[in-house]
Amino acid sequence: MNNKTFIIVAAIMAFVAVVALVSYLPARTDIALKTKVAEFPMTIGEWQGKELPLSELDYKILETKNLFVRDYKNAGGNSVMLYVVYSEDNRKVSHPPEVCYMGGGVTIVDKSTVELSPAIKAMKMIVENKDSQQMVVYTFKAGDIYTAQYTKQQWKVVFDRLLGKRTAGALIRFSTNIKDNNAQTAFRLIKSFCSEIEPLLAKHMP
Repeated sequence: MNNKTFIIVAAIMAFVAVVALVSYLPARTDIALKTKVAEFPMTIGEWQGKELPLSELDYKILETKNLFVRDYKNAGGNSVMLYVVYSEDNRKVSHPPEVCYMGGGVTIVDKSTVELSPAIKAMKMIVENKDSQQMVVYTFKAGDIYTAQYTKQQWKVVFDRLLGKRTAGALIRFSTNIKDNNAQTAFRLIKSFCSEIEPLLAKHMP
């Protein structure tokens, strides 16, 4: 190995080491560390939320208690489940939902990227369990961006931290039952619900 090659390899290894180290260091402490996503409103327009319990094992697996799972219902009896997990200093808490679904024996029968709004890019899945189907839509938040790509969120958090910025990460997941095999109706319901809560996301999950 000549000197030039050695320098290039050494520089690459040093960069990777720094990224790996920074990605696991806690973020700089500031007032945003007081963020508690459980303070997200229970009543949003005509939607009324109901808290769903989580076990201590769930919290242990997710490595945080800064999360919630709620069932929101509107006046028409429609239901959307909202799951949010958030952390300022542990980027590992938000992982692709496919891991949990497949681990639970659920089959993913369709998957594609969608727009919930001009600002929110998301992943849409149809999951099947025995005789029932669900529409699941999720997005990863990193600071002020929303992406369907887990890796994009992770790199955003890491590089911002390299620049000395505190960028919190969140996983925001919506789900609803698919009725009468009408997946489009289920997706429209989630999209409508998302339009209601979008202004609140930046406020409660900075």
